[in-house]
Amino acid sequence: MGIIVTERTEKLRRRALFAALLLLFASATFAQAASGAAPGAVSSAASVVDLGLLDLHVRSDFRLEWSYYEPDPADPAWTRLPADPGRRIASIRDLKLPGEPERSFWDVLPGRARKYCIVATFDAAPELLESSSGVGLYLQEVGRNWEVYLNGSILRSEVYLSRDGRIERERAVHGALVPVDKRYLKEGKNVLAIAIYGTPGDFRNGLFSTGPYLIGDYQSLLALKAEYLDLMLIGIYFFFAVYHVILFALRPANTPYLLHGLGTLAFALYLFSRSYIVFDVVSDTAIIRGLELSSIFLVFPLFLAFFDLCNRGRTTLFTWIYGGVCLLFALLAPIVAGEQLLFVWRLSAPLALLYLLAADVVLPLRDAFRAAGRSDAGAPPAARLKAFLSASNFWTVAIAAAIVLLAAVAAAVGFNSKGAFTAAKYGGFLLILGSAAVLASQFTRVYRQVEELNAGLEAKVRDRTAALADAMEEQAGLNENLAAANRRLQSALDVAAKDMRIAVQVQQGFFPQHPPALADWDIAFAYLPAQGVSGDFYDFYVDEGKLEGLVVGDVSGHGVSSGLITVLARSVFYRNSRALRGHSLGRVIEEVNVELSKELSAVENYLTAIFLRFDGNSVEYANAAHPELAFRRAGRARASYVVPPSDDYRGPPLGREGIEAPYRALKFEVGSGDSLFAYTDCLLESRDVDGHPFGSEGLISAYGRAPDGTASEMLQYIMEDWRFHVRGASVADDLTA
Repeated sequence: MGIIVTERTEKLRRRALFAALLLLFASATFAQAASGAAPGAVSSAASVVDLGLLDLHVRSDFRLEWSYYEPDPADPAWTRLPADPGRRIASIRDLKLPGEPERSFWDVLPGRARKYCIVATFDAAPELLESSSGVGLYLQEVGRNWEVYLNGSILRSEVYLSRDGRIERERAVHGALVPVDKRYLKEGKNVLAIAIYGTPGDFRNGLFSTGPYLIGDYQSLLALKAEYLDLMLIGIYFFFAVYHVILFALRPANTPYLLHGLGTLAFALYLFSRSYIVFDVVSDTAIIRGLELSSIFLVFPLFLAFFDLCNRGRTTLFTWIYGGVCLLFALLAPIVAGEQLLFVWRLSAPLALLYLLAADVVLPLRDAFRAAGRSDAGAPPAARLKAFLSASNFWTVAIAAAIVLLAAVAAAVGFNSKGAFTAAKYGGFLLILGSAAVLASQFTRVYRQVEELNAGLEAKVRDRTAALADAMEEQAGLNENLAAANRRLQSALDVAAKDMRIAVQVQQGFFPQHPPALADWDIAFAYLPAQGVSGDFYDFYVDEGKLEGLVVGDVSGHGVSSGLITVLARSVFYRNSRALRGHSLGRVIEEVNVELSKELSAVENYLTAIFLRFDGNSVEYANAAHPELAFRRAGRARASYVVPPSDDYRGPPLGREGIEAPYRALKFEVGSGDSLFAYTDCLLESRDVDGHPFGSEGLISAYGRAPDGTASEMLQYIMEDWRFHVRGASVADDLTA
């Protein structure tokens, strides 16, 4: 959709609105002239009988013989209603017939139906008897159940009573047209009797409007029910309602569209319930009456909320409360007697209208006019007012509110009068047209803002496009430099990877690749670096096929630096173990510490270690801050740690200056089949996917359950148990066992 909003467009829109209003008033004038001409034409014909010009006789109960003869004026059971054309209402409740029970205005629930009789006598002119199109009886308002008799013959029955005497289906009809069989008419005096069935307190029992009530040419009477313009308006309202509800569905954030659609729908339902055709569509007029009252209770709250949102952007507390009360009465309308609800509506409607005029029309107009005055204080008042009206939508709100006031006052003064209903009908049209103009002006204003934003956006896009082109050229040069840097980096990474492979090969070349074959001990080991170069180290000291010593160590940190220290540490351990064979193992560890402290003084690394010496069945054991040595006797299913009663057997870490403490050694005896298990801390600290470590208990449990067999079989069992624990989790440390 493309719209260019200019001053000319605004003028055209106003002219279109004015033309629509002019067309509406012309249509209303034509409809009024047509509706006024038809009754006049009918009543002027000599063949037409106007019941308003005749006396009516009314009494309680109904008997068929009363439809044969004119009532006796001396009979006190009959109440005479004198002729009063255009003003007489024959409502049973207001006649206070003899013997009728008193009913309160607030008796809202229906009771058992009672019977009443209304009789009129008339002379049938020869022209009426000779009518070529037939004869009809037109009743403007009649209810609630009723039957029509002419000279003792029934013309039409609209009586629907249950066995207990209650009305099952209500037929309070508006614009009832009853065909009259001319065989029942006779020249001269005729008796028309209407049997009424209803509760005494209901206003709609009888002929409850001022008319017209006519007997005449059927086609002429049928013209009284012509309502083409009304049906056209109802169709327009339904279209407006569906259109705005669809707009709301497409953009739910715009609530005024929904309120306008629902308010228009409620008003269309109200007009439909007041039409003639609705009585042919819906057989039970109680449903029609409920629809009429429910819809009129909903119209005001919906449009109040609409104007609140248009002017304030929010719905006020008064509107919420008033809307809740109206919704409650709208739900009660199909159950409670309509006259009481209509009384409540008449009391509440002026309050809502006063609020609408004050809060949503007068105050917004005042504030907007003040704002316009401040923006151009030097302009004359007329110019400022013109600028204000052309720049705002408050004038449409004022028009709509004025029409609401006009329609509501007319309906409140005479709800059932034809003139008041006509005023409400066309006033409602102006209300809907004015509120639609509010939405249209809002759309126009938003579209103008979008156009301004688009113009600014296009300028920004052009500037950004030029800047982007410059940036692309600069980026192309950066990409070339980055590609060259990536190539250099990849080359460096390839060199580093090659160096790492060489470092791994060199480190692994320093350590035994296979356990030594010995006559006294069976050895198995697992060596699992985390990232190529390992921070763990191990070594075996063998002499003439016998195991003399064993060391397992762990350097702090990871990577190449830790790997270099392992090579240094292995050499230092080997040299001191050979040079100090005759000294205690504690003395050997102390010398190792002294030498490593000097070598590692320039770095932050340190190391822990287990050192073992063997002499026949005797084992000497020293520990430098390393995890405890595990031990298991032959044939036993439980392992334990080699821990003396005193916990100070372990010395501090190796290679740290300033830490001088004696290192002690333990001695214990072993027998055939006994086993020892040394390892680094990774075995204990490795965690499963839930964060639980393998731990000392897990190690002792796996060691104790390991099968009695070779060292390789026992170690394989322990490692499988460990791998099962850490499955699915990552291991970030070097492991040696």
